[in-house]
Amino acid sequence: MKITMKKTRIGNTNEEIPIIGQGSYGIFPGESQEIYNQWIKIFRKGIELGMTHIDTAELYGNGKSEEIVGKAIKDYEREEIFITTKMLPKRKTKKEMHRAINKSLERLELEYVDLYLIHWLESDSSIRKIIHTFEEFVDQGKTRYIGVSNFSRDEFKTAQTIAKKYEIITNQIEINISKQAPIHNDLEFYKKENALLTAYTPLAKGNFTNLHPTLLQHLKDIASRYEVTTPQIALAWVINHENVIAIPRTSSLKHLSENAEAEKIKLSKEDMKDLYLRE
Repeated sequence: MKITMKKTRIGNTNEEIPIIGQGSYGIFPGESQEIYNQWIKIFRKGIELGMTHIDTAELYGNGKSEEIVGKAIKDYEREEIFITTKMLPKRKTKKEMHRAINKSLERLELEYVDLYLIHWLESDSSIRKIIHTFEEFVDQGKTRYIGVSNFSRDEFKTAQTIAKKYEIITNQIEINISKQAPIHNDLEFYKKENALLTAYTPLAKGNFTNLHPTLLQHLKDIASRYEVTTPQIALAWVINHENVIAIPRTSSLKHLSENAEAEKIKLSKEDMKDLYLRE
């Protein structure tokens, strides 16, 4: 029996996406079948816990991540799962872009993905060509939505201006308790644009030792008060911001369950304020 995860609306659509999904970085070619089976088990357990959004990319393990994600979801109804994957910026021509999404679909064993992103921009990338080609992918039924990753606010504005037929529904960037700038500087902008911020590495890889001592103490104190772990509070801090979703990655069933439980943590305004970075 699946657990229902809190969801938030996607752009100007009537569709919703779980506020906590699953990342898939860390799957590599040449590993044992036992390791791959463990990843499949992780993703399936995550789905049962309501984390039905799984993020992957052609970059991850040279496509191995997509392959394993595809195996993990094959026994579920397609409409139950939300799959995001990403194209490398080295795909410069329309032909290369079409080949990239086709290869991703082949590895995922899917007819379409739910969201297709450009992973980042290179100096010679043509945002216009990328966005127009991505709009073709929507027309062709290869993806339902399009978005970007690692874009600056100005780059996002440019992409949104270029998009004529479909909205850019998200910018996937690093957001966590150690990297708060997107929350403080950009969140209101993305709200006005009806675009989600998707937080990758929302747990800061579990490394909180570089935090300001006062912030670290607040993190520990709040975790103690709520009787949860510090990573759970760190994740809750991210998703307690309106218009932000997170895709934590873990290879541990225990940590997976803890990630899902973070959705239930409702931090007070005072708690949220106490977790803002100190200079």
